[in-house]
Amino acid sequence: MHSSSQCRRGVSRRDFLVASAGFVAAGAPLAYLYSDEALLHLRRFAQSVDGSLNEQAKKTAEKAYLMPGRHRGKVVEVQHPDAVRPDNTINAPAVDAMIDQGMIALSGAGHPHEAWGSFFEKSDIIGIKVNPVGRKAKTGEGGRVSGAVGAISSPEVLLKVVSSLKDIGVPAKNIIVFERYANEFCDAGYDQVMFERVMDGVRWFASGSGYGIQLDVTGFDGGRSGVSPELAKHVVGYDPDVFVNMGFAAPGTDKRDDRRFRSHLSMIVSRMVNKFITLPVLKDHRSAGVTLSLKNMSHGMNNNVARSHISGIRREAVQAGDGSAYAAAFTVESGPNQCNTFIPTAVNQHRMRQKATLHILDGLIGVYEGGPGSWNQTWATWRRKSLFFATDPVALDLVGWKILDAKRAAEGWPSVANMGLLNHTDSWRISTTLAGLAAAPPLAAAMTQAVSQNRLGGSQTEIFDRRTPEHVILAGTLDLGDFDPATIHHRRIHMTA
Repeated sequence: MHSSSQCRRGVSRRDFLVASAGFVAAGAPLAYLYSDEALLHLRRFAQSVDGSLNEQAKKTAEKAYLMPGRHRGKVVEVQHPDAVRPDNTINAPAVDAMIDQGMIALSGAGHPHEAWGSFFEKSDIIGIKVNPVGRKAKTGEGGRVSGAVGAISSPEVLLKVVSSLKDIGVPAKNIIVFERYANEFCDAGYDQVMFERVMDGVRWFASGSGYGIQLDVTGFDGGRSGVSPELAKHVVGYDPDVFVNMGFAAPGTDKRDDRRFRSHLSMIVSRMVNKFITLPVLKDHRSAGVTLSLKNMSHGMNNNVARSHISGIRREAVQAGDGSAYAAAFTVESGPNQCNTFIPTAVNQHRMRQKATLHILDGLIGVYEGGPGSWNQTWATWRRKSLFFATDPVALDLVGWKILDAKRAAEGWPSVANMGLLNHTDSWRISTTLAGLAAAPPLAAAMTQAVSQNRLGGSQTEIFDRRTPEHVILAGTLDLGDFDPATIHHRRIHMTA
């Protein structure tokens, strides 16, 4: 856990309550089996009510910001040849120009100020969701690919977004940078970004202290012991009254506890902001197939998410081909993947749909294999040098999915939908290996053979049954956005150096 020097931008209790004014409806029922500590925490949080945010929420609804937003089916991609240097550092001036151009193209405005002003007002309380999961390994850190290039929401993008909001008159106190877990926020270095001059007055919060099932809505699933006071100041928990039920639970949870079937929305989203911007990253994902704007919301803004991708389940399989009535059975490991239903169900919450205003997908450095994190031995990145702008998360994710599959094909990998344990049967391995060796150059053939055998460098690469990004399709059926390629307009803008 982090020392206070690693996560220093704290807020006093008074500042927290002032920032929270209007975020909680007084007297809200808490008719669930939460701990006394949880109830005390939430009741104290509720004491600072003045109703101002409720009025902001009404204004937001009246302007029809409901997902998929005012630019349905539209995705703007801006590329800049100098956006990422050869050493994989980000060129901030190029990013600034890309964001200005992208916002103008998305909104149809004539100037960046006008573009940002078409989405946000001075009185808005705006959350900015960053994604730190794909960070590179820290010095001396084990468990991650040594020397791997990181792929997170670039600090340069975050700084430009905050600067743009301030430029149209949004007060710093009305801007909240947030992430699901406080320790991951700090591990990725965002706590240090908060010391940049443009971030003066901007606050950051997290839903929980660290990774876990988090049935405790306070965000301290393992208790407060070991969590530094400085880190704990930023943890606001999950809303006890805003959640979705789904009929599956993580193994090992108490069967008498109905919370195992619920995922509660972050207090940040439900009560602390009236609009939010997401800064997802262009990445594949070992269970969901892709992790773009939809998954950044479903898993980044709710608790009890581990139940959506469970690995290591023992099951009996059948060895076919011997011609007998009952083929020989053997035991294998299975990784059932509920991301397909978890993601659209979690995103399809009214408060999330109402407040999701803008998505800026960071494709400066993309991850085409081994996502979401560099602990996977197949972790592979490339300099895409793109930023994507949309209000429609489904259209944005479909565009990103196609780009990832194209890059995978170029590198000798199967499409994301053709990965997973269930796709790696003996016959699949043989046919894929022969095809790869016959048709591909030596490096691609070796890669194809390795992945077809489920191994790379002696390590198993697949732990889930399938990777098909069904969640993108299902989100389209919930009208969260457009999935039909015929109705999606992917506009590409190539800037010059």
